[in-house]
Amino acid sequence: MNFRRLAASPLSTWLTGFLAVLLVICVVYAPGEAFKASGEGLTIWWRIVFPALLPFIVLSQMLIASGFAHGLGALLEPFTRRALGLPGSFGWVLPLGMTAGFPAAAEAAVTLHKQGKITAREAERLAATAHFCSPMLLVVVIGAGFLSRPEVGLLLLAVHWMAGIAAGVTLQLVFPDRSKSAVSPPAVKPAAKRRESILRLAVRRMEEARREDGRSFGKLLGDAVTSGVQTLMIIGGYMLIFAVVIHVILLAFPHHTMAVAVKSALEVHLGSYALSGLAPSLPPALSASILGAVLGWSGLCAYLQVRAILGPAGIGERSFLLSRLLHAAYAYILTLLLWKPFTHWLPSVLPAFGGSAASPIGSDTPSVKLPSWQLAFGVMEWQLWMLTLLTVGFLSIALLWRRQENP
Repeated sequence: MNFRRLAASPLSTWLTGFLAVLLVICVVYAPGEAFKASGEGLTIWWRIVFPALLPFIVLSQMLIASGFAHGLGALLEPFTRRALGLPGSFGWVLPLGMTAGFPAAAEAAVTLHKQGKITAREAERLAATAHFCSPMLLVVVIGAGFLSRPEVGLLLLAVHWMAGIAAGVTLQLVFPDRSKSAVSPPAVKPAAKRRESILRLAVRRMEEARREDGRSFGKLLGDAVTSGVQTLMIIGGYMLIFAVVIHVILLAFPHHTMAVAVKSALEVHLGSYALSGLAPSLPPALSASILGAVLGWSGLCAYLQVRAILGPAGIGERSFLLSRLLHAAYAYILTLLLWKPFTHWLPSVLPAFGGSAASPIGSDTPSVKLPSWQLAFGVMEWQLWMLTLLTVGFLSIALLWRRQENP
């Protein structure tokens, strides 16, 4: 029922029709430029998105099917419910989104919803709160590549994470989720037996999930790879289309300010590159803050990617849109607040926003500034370690909280 209402939405129909007509106009108006722009979009997808996302989607699918996410969720359920109003599986989805980037969190939330472990509303909140840009984009591409200052990428990454979590907490405080959970919490037991019972519950949830799935390792690996590649093909299609649309729009409106606004609103990779070449007259703190806001918004292309994953499962996206706006606002404010102490500590970052020339309109993303395959694999290893540390850290915080609550 929810999916039918979503599919029949006038806004959805209007947006889909508008994009289809606009794409046809772009290709007919400038076929040569459209082909060039599609190559740029394909380069971004192949050099950035594919190596940064595929291993994590496959890993997430396998860990969910093997019961790891369900066991972890049983341990974290009391903490995440009380602190964030989200199911315990958030303890896996959040680190996944922070390290893999979008739309890995949405893919994991849909998988949990299809298994009946979380409700559609909970899946929507999980996808919204755990939606982050990839660390490869922020640190390697933007920091080291576009700005030639990796430390700026680290600042943007820290602000990006803090702003996203703050947006999720704000949504829960303003619009608390009072819907009934798909999985009932365990019954309260005496304090002396509670720690043992929750560990047994976690093991039992893992065993139940693995038994319900029933696939062998070979079958599970094949299905995970197939699902991951299919998701990445959808992402690549959206990126290619938006690269074409943006390129042809800017042929009609070649002003640099218009180029920055269009790219930033529609596609985060092209938008971040355009912002990295802002005129020197713009204050560096303002340039960094706008870049942080654009990364928090993450572009209409990212929204449609997530919508393509959530929609067929009957999951809405209102919380997702509101979370993106809050994420952008918080990132803008936090970057302004942290910019002065950060530049005082590392004054060498100032030339990154003040000395670069504006990017030419016809060069959306130069290939020379994208990471090499060797660097991409190195960053992927770093992301895997980060995912492990974040998951263990989140679990440790939850267990310490339980110990203080039930001494």
